[in-house]
Amino acid sequence: MTKVLILRASGKIRPVHLNNIDVIQIPVIDIVPNEELISRISLNNADYVVIMSAVAVKYVGDKLRQLSGNVRVIGVGPRTCNEVEKLGIACVTPREFSSYGIVNMMRNLPRGKVVVLRSLRGNDYIINELRGLGYDVFEYGIYDVRPNPVGVDIACGLIGNVDYVVFMSPMTYEAVRNCAKDALRGRTAIAIGRVTENRIRSDGINPLTPSEYTLNGVLKLLMDHLITSNESPD
Repeated sequence: MTKVLILRASGKIRPVHLNNIDVIQIPVIDIVPNEELISRISLNNADYVVIMSAVAVKYVGDKLRQLSGNVRVIGVGPRTCNEVEKLGIACVTPREFSSYGIVNMMRNLPRGKVVVLRSLRGNDYIINELRGLGYDVFEYGIYDVRPNPVGVDIACGLIGNVDYVVFMSPMTYEAVRNCAKDALRGRTAIAIGRVTENRIRSDGINPLTPSEYTLNGVLKLLMDHLITSNESPD
């Protein structure tokens, strides 16, 4: 039976059932809110609020409810927007569910004040690019992500015994990097999106990446890869 290891953040694990595939999900990072900063977040006079994860919505829901109808809320992907819409707030996603997609989406929008809600570990790409486009950008790192020692130990013990390893964020790779670099040789790595892919590639590992940067996109890629790899060469 094909074995797939999915590395995620604590609290994000959802049931995954695939026929004839053993799916193992391990939380290798913990999410720690920055309570002091969250209390000081200001969305006043914002023209755009950019939310880089569904986790962020959990901590700023009350502030989002106070937004005027003129503020455009942009979520990095469908799950993020789904959480925003539960608050009764309209939310749009870019075509590519990533920071690259958000920047491309905003190239042709009217300039204004942008508030970016994200993790402390996010890279500076979206901030630098939006400022370069002429936006007035304010960012809040409202939570941190830290390795979960127990999850990391379990994952490191499993990587060498599975067929596929799925990384659901750059930090899930960072958490197991020391044990994964060598263990991944001879098995297939899958990166949730382009940012995660680039981080893994920097260590000489070439992961597969879905066209849709979601768990559903990952699972579709996985099934397609299994079908293709099992096809007879003639």
